[in-house]
Amino acid sequence: MMAASLDLHSLEQYCETLYNPSSQASRIQVESLLNYHFPTFSLSSANTAASSLSATALAMPGEDDALHKGHSPDINSPIESALFCRSLLENTKNPYALMQHIFGRTNHARCGHQLKESDQRASSREPVWFATSRLRNLVEDHFTTFTPAEQVGLRTFVLRYIYQNPDAQAFILTAQAQLFAIITKLGWIENEEFRALVDQIQVFFQPGTTVAYRIIGIRLLTAVATEMNLTSNRTPTKFRKIAVSFRDTQLLPIFQFALTMLSSVLQLTDPDGEKLKESILTLMRTCLNFDFIGTLPDESSDDVGSLQAPTTWRVVFEEPGYLDVLWACWKKFPSPASVLVMECLSQAASIRRSLFSSDESRNTYIHHIMQETLLTLKTREGQSKLQDVGNFHEFCRMLSKFRSTFQLAEVCEFKEFEQWISMIGDFTASGFHSWKWSPNSVPYLLTFWSKMVSSLSSAKQATQEYIQSTTVDLSRAYLKSRLECAQAAIDGEVDDPLESEEAVVTTLEMYATLARSKYIESGRYVATEFKDLVKRHRELIQTASTGSTSPTFGTSELKERLQVVEMQITWMMYMIAALIGGRISYQSTAEQDQMDGELASEVLGFIQQAQLWIAQRPLYLASPDAHLYVQSAIIFFYTQFRSSYIGEESSKSVKVYNILSERWGLNGPNQVLDVIMNSSLGNLRSSGDPEWRKQEDQLVVRTLRLYTQLASGYSSVKHIRKLDTTKALLRNHSASEFRFLELSKKSSDTEVARSRMVYYTMLSRILFAEDNVEADFWRFVKPWEVALDQVTLAFEGTSDLSEEQIRLILLGIFKDLRGFVSSITNRKQYTLFFEWFYPEYTPIVVRAIEIWPHDELGIAILRFWHEFASNKSSRVTFDSSSPNGILLFRETSNILYTYGQNLLSRPLSNANVRWSEKYKGIMLYFSVLSASLSGKYVNFGVFKLYGDKALSRVLDTFFSLMLAIPVEDMICFPKLAHSYFSMLDVFTTDHMTGMAIMPQPVLAYMFQSLGEIINIQNPDTLSSTMACSAIDKICTFVLNWILKDKIRKSEGQDDLQSNGSPDLSGHGLVGSSAGSGSNSQRSSVELSHGPPVSSGSRPVSKHRQQQQQQQQETHWLVEYLMSNKDILSYLFVILFQVISFENRSNYWSLSRPLLGLILLNRGFFVDYTNSFIQSQLPDRQEQVQTAVNALMEGIEVNLSTLNRDRFTQNITSFRRECTQMTLMSVTSPSEDNGML
Repeated sequence: MMAASLDLHSLEQYCETLYNPSSQASRIQVESLLNYHFPTFSLSSANTAASSLSATALAMPGEDDALHKGHSPDINSPIESALFCRSLLENTKNPYALMQHIFGRTNHARCGHQLKESDQRASSREPVWFATSRLRNLVEDHFTTFTPAEQVGLRTFVLRYIYQNPDAQAFILTAQAQLFAIITKLGWIENEEFRALVDQIQVFFQPGTTVAYRIIGIRLLTAVATEMNLTSNRTPTKFRKIAVSFRDTQLLPIFQFALTMLSSVLQLTDPDGEKLKESILTLMRTCLNFDFIGTLPDESSDDVGSLQAPTTWRVVFEEPGYLDVLWACWKKFPSPASVLVMECLSQAASIRRSLFSSDESRNTYIHHIMQETLLTLKTREGQSKLQDVGNFHEFCRMLSKFRSTFQLAEVCEFKEFEQWISMIGDFTASGFHSWKWSPNSVPYLLTFWSKMVSSLSSAKQATQEYIQSTTVDLSRAYLKSRLECAQAAIDGEVDDPLESEEAVVTTLEMYATLARSKYIESGRYVATEFKDLVKRHRELIQTASTGSTSPTFGTSELKERLQVVEMQITWMMYMIAALIGGRISYQSTAEQDQMDGELASEVLGFIQQAQLWIAQRPLYLASPDAHLYVQSAIIFFYTQFRSSYIGEESSKSVKVYNILSERWGLNGPNQVLDVIMNSSLGNLRSSGDPEWRKQEDQLVVRTLRLYTQLASGYSSVKHIRKLDTTKALLRNHSASEFRFLELSKKSSDTEVARSRMVYYTMLSRILFAEDNVEADFWRFVKPWEVALDQVTLAFEGTSDLSEEQIRLILLGIFKDLRGFVSSITNRKQYTLFFEWFYPEYTPIVVRAIEIWPHDELGIAILRFWHEFASNKSSRVTFDSSSPNGILLFRETSNILYTYGQNLLSRPLSNANVRWSEKYKGIMLYFSVLSASLSGKYVNFGVFKLYGDKALSRVLDTFFSLMLAIPVEDMICFPKLAHSYFSMLDVFTTDHMTGMAIMPQPVLAYMFQSLGEIINIQNPDTLSSTMACSAIDKICTFVLNWILKDKIRKSEGQDDLQSNGSPDLSGHGLVGSSAGSGSNSQRSSVELSHGPPVSSGSRPVSKHRQQQQQQQQETHWLVEYLMSNKDILSYLFVILFQVISFENRSNYWSLSRPLLGLILLNRGFFVDYTNSFIQSQLPDRQEQVQTAVNALMEGIEVNLSTLNRDRFTQNITSFRRECTQMTLMSVTSPSEDNGML
């Protein structure tokens, strides 16, 4: 498929293959060829093209340099590549003719092999699409390299191309419009001509132009407005400046132009006219959705807050014609155009209150909207429009945004307010039943009424009473709609909303605000409905219990009726729980608390009834889904009751517990906690039916979540610890009691898989809630002891356990132990566990690692050991005379060395499974070693002093594992990268400089990876922060060593300054500001290896001579970096580029190592900054020169905190200057700055 020449026919074929490949290999091959002939000058495409061409041996003679570059020798810059793409779009016979004309070239002998002259014109759409896409890439990546004239020329060409090809495919025109928008945005600040946007687009709206041209013109404006609203992570300040300029100069004229056009097309009815209407309305919606103040992170936030249009937009919103046109269009236009109109009205209804010049103008605007909504709800035409799903949804959204923006007092001044609110109440009541065809509209209606109720305190008494009376009816309507929805979900008419508990809870929170407005009336209705449902449920289970049905007769009908009632009860319990959870302590009255008590009593009564039914019901009458929903609703009820009436921050209302005491004997929070623990414990047990497994697993997860919440409260966990139920659970917590602890099947659900860990984390918190727990602890670990003793016997050959049984036992135990240890928070608790586990059971760990290193058991062991070896909250603290810290690390070393050696010898079966088979284990190795080295419970010098290899062998294994992973893989797997750079951060703190030597391949890999993680797009913030920390520690050590070495060498000499500081001006560490153009500072740190200098002939002892000789020896790390300054250059360039041109959340961390890199390699810094200045456009070089000179202003040759902070301030100012200018980055002042 590669060819030495490229004509238009071949180009069409290649583009067709690129977008419709027959195989992945053919696509890659064609992509490489196109990257070669149409280079983007990005690193990835260049490497792809060069490697592919080299592999196929189809390079032309004399093109070795081109292949090295990865692109054609006839295209040497982004602008030339852009012009080639442009000429392809123009369908010239030889695209290089245009380049020759522009650049004045005379020798184009090689152009023929690139694109042969041909009378054939490109007719396929694929080359056009390819050229447009490639132009976009070039513009986005290299726009700053184009001169202003080239930028204007390219933009003019795109606009002309669109105008000359109105019949092109829609996606081609869309891509061209996006390209035009991008060019306009990138050149907005520098090119004044770009800012006359509306005038330039007028060519599409000249008298006599067709509707198609006007549609294209409108879409161009839409593309520009959309592009201007997009943010950038690299230069957010610059792009925001562009957006603000566009907002202040062009957005309003564009919107007014669209509004004028909308008025003119009101009467159009032909198909093209409908497309034009939709295009105009899309443009208006885009303008109204513009991020006026730079606060909306994404489009999902458009329902939050008001429309923050500038004051200049007052001329639009204070003129009645604006709303008149929109409402007239909505009434006249069919769907989908009418839906777009309502979207614009929705935005208009949320305009900020402060935009209006007076209260009168604002009230006029508000009342205009209210009048139109009232007419819509009153008239048959309006009701007919609302039968359309899109219009109905947007109308609900408009009401929600209107009420969220304007105050109730302003709304109440409308003369027909009572009729308006009454009509909206009727509309809402019927709208609650729209779940059949517009389920997403109901939350908007609830938002409207929750906002209305929340501000009732500022309304008049009569208004309050009227709205509150309406909310009672609405509460009833919503409840009925939920019961109907439950029936429809069983019948399969709609998707079951209960499948997403999170969405249900969010909606019910708004319902609770609505219902609690008139809580006594609403609550009584809820209680009555709930009692009726519970009664029906009781009757059905009595029917089932009498034996009047059999598995073959009547069962199906009874089961369906039971399922419907249980689903309806589920909805009722969720609603009751939301009502109780919606209590606001400082606003709640005694009567409302009493109502909470009545509702809670009814729920507790049903819970008791349900437990009896669960204990006796036959499985053929039960539904696993209904069981899951009912029990989940009960858990949610417990959660909400706890948040309102149990805990440190909740009020102990007497009224609630009076009701609960009268009916259930629950006198206070502690008794309720007892009920919660007792009734929920059954959720952890299993029916044993495989068909119920999925639902029961989910129920275990939700129950454990509840228990974790209870165990996290200071007072609640103290009480739970004393309950008989909890005491029994602590004594009987093993798999024999709870089947979810069995490991016969592995769940793919992450939460389910973590259940046993969460379970033992919760039990550990409860166990250690008291101080004196030694006896309880030994009783708690007894089941583990029995199991581990059996394993020990099996390893000794005196047990009948099979290998698989041993594996499963250990897999479960180490998962349990991981959860148990994770919640240990103090020294006393940790010591208790340590003395039980070590040294009795640590041999099992090493033995298991030896036998099952490939298995998930090895992963489970390392995860446990990571928890065990982590010194969280300084819990791993032993007595000064105790060797336990050293012994703990030696065991860690044994485990890691055994596992690491296996990883190194383990072959990969398939590259696609390298994470699960190898990298996951390496990640855990790094994590465990990092936790151990940073634990501060070991004096690591002991190992070297006594010749113990516990430390050295795990570090050697760490180096080998590091080199076994390609750098790109180390970076691309987030968890692996995090553990690796965490380990490097710890390693460079103390251990790296304490080593006698490190292998050069390890050092090269380490420095390359440190640079790569910072340089990649969208890196993990924490990983790049740790990488910067590691670089900074290395630079700090090297620079401090050099400075101390110079001080030592100056002893006995008279060159010390009067202030005691050494004169270092001759060593290249100080000098004039960088970037000044002077290269007098090319010499960096100079290392002297001469003999020690003595101040006189004073005799020196042999011991002192040996000591001085050792001091004269250059540290290996200092010597390595001073001998390989390309490493310092490599790291400096990456950090400088990121800080100057990108916006990272860890900007401060990125700037810290930069000063050390500069001080250690000052000559390169001068050269690089000079090259950086010269690469900019001539009119900006002086300004850039000033900014660069200020970088080292006031900076001394040290890395003190004060000096670092001063440099950080300088780099912040430099970065601010960079964002104000459009600058071009430069990688190196030389052609070849390869690091390794």
